[in-house]
Amino acid sequence: MREQIRPPLLSRVPTWAWVTVDVGIAAFLAAAFVGLATTRNDVPPDLLDYAAALATSLPIAVRRFWPRVVFVIVLIGGLGMREFLLPHADLLCLPLALYTLATRRSAVVALLAAAAVGAQGVVESPFTGIVRERLGLVLAILVAAWAVGTAVRQRRLYTERLAVHAEERVRAEAAEERLRIARELHDVIGHSLSTIAVQAGVAGHVGTAEQMSRTLASIEETSRSALRETRRLLGVLRDDGEAEFAPAPGLADLAALVERTRAAGLEAELAIDAEVGEELELTVYRIVQEALTNVLKHAGARHVRVRVERQRDGLVVEVTDDGTRGQERPYGHGLTGLRERVRAFGGQFEAGARPLRGFRVKARLPL
Repeated sequence: MREQIRPPLLSRVPTWAWVTVDVGIAAFLAAAFVGLATTRNDVPPDLLDYAAALATSLPIAVRRFWPRVVFVIVLIGGLGMREFLLPHADLLCLPLALYTLATRRSAVVALLAAAAVGAQGVVESPFTGIVRERLGLVLAILVAAWAVGTAVRQRRLYTERLAVHAEERVRAEAAEERLRIARELHDVIGHSLSTIAVQAGVAGHVGTAEQMSRTLASIEETSRSALRETRRLLGVLRDDGEAEFAPAPGLADLAALVERTRAAGLEAELAIDAEVGEELELTVYRIVQEALTNVLKHAGARHVRVRVERQRDGLVVEVTDDGTRGQERPYGHGLTGLRERVRAFGGQFEAGARPLRGFRVKARLPL
């Protein structure tokens, strides 16, 4: 049993827990800023000092809900922090608000505004080395907060796009699998029912008991073969491990397939001069099966020839008949399915009437 994939640890923390942490941070910073405003001023603090301290710190409690509004309030509040902070700029709340905004949207303009507010807090005349160091520290912290927030946003967008791509890929694979199963069912059931229908029609006109017995035995074998393959296909749809899996038909089963065609009243000839890998065997079998089904249903033929031959440039599978209705033969879902099978292996497929009489289905598969 596969272990379930779990999201990252931080993403599993509920929102209310993060908000609780933010409220605690905001309360602590508000108390700290008010204390600094009280103790570091040369003169007693006035209402603007307290307003700046609270405006800079308290909005942090709701930064996750309204990041843009919080950033603007903290930015304005930071203009009044020069009096009681060293190095005269807010290096806690403003970077945190900038980081939060950068995780939600592009924040280049916000970075420039934060840098301007931070710079006005530390730049003074004369422009000494200490002032330059303080300015560099402020700008470095703001740029780092913006960069980390932007990286988080880009990663989130990348993860979301990966999830969308994975979902689209799963849907595409499911659609492809449904198409494959539908194609398999069409080939199995279509061929078997067509063969049974022809054999049943023949059984109504045969004369001797021996011929009747042989026809019924062929009908029984065709039915059993269709049942085995249908169980194999339906087993793909089960995930409880209890399905019966019959082996997929291959080149070794072509003789039985042709023999059932003979039992349906056609003179059938089979020539195999090739060995192929397992991945190609089912495709070769389905090509022959669908072609024989069409001969039985539509051709009005007396003779059909099946040829599987390995040539220098690939494997050739060809089914030809001498039917009289080659020009009017319908191109149904079966031949479309065969064309899709062959193209999946990078091969070539053609089907059409022969010049004088009959119909030919030919596929060339690379080896």
